[in-house]
Amino acid sequence: MTQTVDLLVIGTGAAGAAPAYRARRAGWTVAIVDKRPYGGTCALRGCDPKKVLVGAADLLDWYRRMQGRGVAGERVHVDWPALIRFKRTFTEPVPQDREQGYHHAGVATFHGLARFVDAQTIRVGE
Repeated sequence: MTQTVDLLVIGTGAAGAAPAYRARRAGWTVAIVDKRPYGGTCALRGCDPKKVLVGAADLLDWYRRMQGRGVAGERVHVDWPALIRFKRTFTEPVPQDREQGYHHAGVATFHGLARFVDAQTIRVGE
């Protein structure tokens, strides 16, 4: 299938979403492509999940450092499987939510590796 658009955005993270939505609001035909699940590094594997994991580590660190200094109680530990389940509650919905948002805005979505064929042509997938 061949499709012509005014703008093709490669990557569905925050850096790709902003120009895709802005161009679409301006009336351009827009498509977006990603070889990984929609949402980008920050939402799926970086910033957001990192905050939860680092937060748990900070809590343990502060608990250990404050014992005997006004903090007392039972031994604190990380229940890793429970923490990962919690993290997944906000990372797993992202790809579907992001793709639905693009569809709702009128942005065509594609999955696969984008490769430049020439100066004005990009092939997605094989």
